Amino acid sequence: MNPGKRLSDLQELDLEIERKTAALEQVEKDLSGNETLERAREELEARKNQFAEVEKEQRASERATDDLVAKAEPHRKRLYGDLRDKPKEVAALKERVEQLDRQIRTQEDTTLELMARVEALQEDVAAQAAMVEALEQEWERKCRELSAEKSRLQAEIGLARTARDGTAASIDPAQVELYETVRTSKQGLAVARIEQGRCQGCRISLSNAVINHARAGDLVQCDSCGRILYLA
Repeated sequence: MNPGKRLSDLQELDLEIERKTAALEQVEKDLSGNETLERAREELEARKNQFAEVEKEQRASERATDDLVAKAEPHRKRLYGDLRDKPKEVAALKERVEQLDRQIRTQEDTTLELMARVEALQEDVAAQAAMVEALEQEWERKCRELSAEKSRLQAEIGLARTARDGTAASIDPAQVELYETVRTSKQGLAVARIEQGRCQGCRISLSNAVINHARAGDLVQCDSCGRILYLA
């Protein structure tokens, strides 16, 4: 086999290793975390905190209502008790009871509003928790797939590197060194095929002398781009 073709085979292995290494890096990046799930968890925690805060406000409002009721009760008993012959005190006490009743009604309305908010927030928390659970299940499934893909890529990269080492060992070290030099300057594409008299790396027509040397099995390079050439 001519040296250009052997170096082309080496290049294919290098490109395969690069592709699979890039794929492996992406898999490892994907395995490192799930932003959608993390945001959903943060949102769930925020909704739980909001629910707890409003529930706390509801309990405080209920206690305030109870305090007002307790405060009004002795006045109410006196009003309908032994003050019937004291009209001035009855009037003052009645006004006080009515004032407390208005406060009680206002506080009860506040409590009802808070209860409605608590109920709505409870539903929000339940819906968000269900979403988080679904995302967690999907993430667990995805992690299993990614882990399997990672193992597969690691195995394939190992095999490709072994094949690459074997191929490189079968080629003249000086030719491998030239290949590595050209590969570095040509973004990984050091070897190009000759088709219809042109270098398929730069698409420039080649001289007959270069083509004849390549046909003879010599190691030749494109006069234009410097890539190593081979005839299929």
